[in-house]
Order: sequence, then structure tokens, then C-alpha cells
Amino acid sequence: MFETLKGRIPKSIDEDEYRKFAVMVALLKQEDGLHVVFEKRAGGLKRQPGEICLPGGARDGNESSETNAIRETMEELKVSREQIHMIAQMDTLYTAYDNKVSVYLCELTDYEMTYNKDEVAEIFTVPLKFFMETEPEAYTNTVRLMPPEDFPFDQVPGGRNYHWRDGHKKVYFYYYKDWIIWGLTAYVLRGVARTLKTELPAPDCENLVV
Repeated sequence: MFETLKGRIPKSIDEDEYRKFAVMVALLKQEDGLHVVFEKRAGGLKRQPGEICLPGGARDGNESSETNAIRETMEELKVSREQIHMIAQMDTLYTAYDNKVSVYLCELTDYEMTYNKDEVAEIFTVPLKFFMETEPEAYTNTVRLMPPEDFPFDQVPGGRNYHWRDGHKKVYFYYYKDWIIWGLTAYVLRGVARTLKTELPAPDCENLVV
């Protein structure tokens, strides 16, 4: 009776409780090697104005995470689908605030640093080699459960005095020239750099060929 379960691909038990997002780590060939494309978010945005981020955003309807990443990259950087050359899906990030962030790696070709001014204030690049060679500064935040007032404390041993365990989540910071890359964006870049260093046969970024 359990034959249909054989070979199933497991997923997170609480998968349906996460909001789905996707970001693109877009590589651009420069004279000194491959660079990562970053955005400074427009000042008029409601969420995180002026912060540094990667191209990306929330999933639209039933689209796949890859389609999500490609669509957002096209919209924000004003590039065509033909300019985006997908390399791989990287590791997924689950945040403490209920977001699932799918991460993709691509190469951009014929990119002229264009961007959508409604969403982006500025574009800049950072050498991929910088992230391969630099460990970010790390600070540990405490994540604490705060039950609502209508929580059934009378059904829990100890009631309101129940000892909830705290969680801990690191927040990373990269400093490159005058740019501060931190939070989720830094977390993603740290993960991508670690994957490249451990899974590529010769992780010399100046010689990486896409």
C-alpha cells in the first residue's frame, strides 16, 4: 500500500507556511574577472528602501521558483530572457520570519547596467573573488517565541511560566568599498561562495568559465 511513497522527494514539513521568494546571483564578466550584480533599492519603496539586494522578489501565482527569479531579474535589470544564462539552482534559505528564498546563479551577457528606476536607485558590481576570499563579520541575534494572548496556556505544563527555548540566527555583514552588504543578501552570498569553494574543482574566480 506504500509503493507510491517510494522514491518521493522529501520537503520541509512546514513548507506551506512559508512565503515564497527567489533571488538571482547574476554574474557579469569584467576585465578583472566575474562580478556579482547588486541593486540599491529605490528610496520610494515601502519595504527596505535604500538597502542593498540582489535581483529578486516574491513568487507570482503558481510560477516555478526559477521562473520567479528570471522574471524579477528581467523586470529589475531591464534585460531580455536571452541575456540570462542559467547556471544552477543554489541552496535554499529559510528565514526566521517565514520566508523561503530560492537562490539561482546565472551569467548576464551584453548587460549595460540598465535598471528599472521605479524599483532600483543604483546598480553596482562586486568581484566574485571578494566573496570567495572574504569571511563576513557575523553577529548572533536571538529569536524568541512570543505566544499571543489567546494561546491556550492552561493546556501547557507550567502555563504562562512554560520555558520556551530561544533560537539564534546569525546576521552577516560584508564591507566592500563604500557598500555595506548585510542581512539576507550577505547570507546568500556567503552560501554561494562556500558552495563554489567546496564543489568546484578549481575555484579561481578569475578563470571561472561559464
